[in-house]
Amino acid sequence: MAQHYYSKDPISASNERSIDYVININGSAQRYSFITDSGVFSISRVDHGTDILLNAILKDEPQAPNRLLDIGCGYGPIGAVLGTAFPEAHVHMVDVNERAMDLARRNAQKAKLKDFTVETVDNLPALLQDPANAFQMVVTNPPIRAGKAVVYGIFQQAFDHLTSGGALYVVIRKNQGGPSAIKELERLFGNCEIIDREAGFHILKSIKE
Repeated sequence: MAQHYYSKDPISASNERSIDYVININGSAQRYSFITDSGVFSISRVDHGTDILLNAILKDEPQAPNRLLDIGCGYGPIGAVLGTAFPEAHVHMVDVNERAMDLARRNAQKAKLKDFTVETVDNLPALLQDPANAFQMVVTNPPIRAGKAVVYGIFQQAFDHLTSGGALYVVIRKNQGGPSAIKELERLFGNCEIIDREAGFHILKSIKE
């Protein structure tokens, strides 16, 4: 049976490595050394889409969230960077891949995040029971290869967990469903803006009204 980075329990042998990543936050270069492993997404470098997404969010200069949700966190680069940029925020990272979640916890600790949680995406619905658990920002680099139903399910989860006025940021390739993703976000949120585009990637932003 084929294994993918969106599989729950990767069967590939562990082969941990460290990768370096640098991004400008608040006018200074922030350096990270992320632990990655086989069976997770983009093990040899922070993928270009994630890099474009992070830079677009920081350039957009959103109001600092109290609670931030990263859906499909992988080994945690989005959560680590945004947790650094918004140090007072609680960073909540979710995934289906057990190996990725373990790496995300370790990378959040290495990045010295003060307040974070990493858990399975299956636990997200329980948060809806308390309005205090709503998020002001949701970010995702969705697993396109998992199929449109999974990706659109992530969009729905984002909508459900955002507070009024909260923002969803998405990175998606134009030739891998970008136009249809825009239509789906417009259907859900009533709005969708392309805030950046580079190398075939579109960074989409929707606000929950």
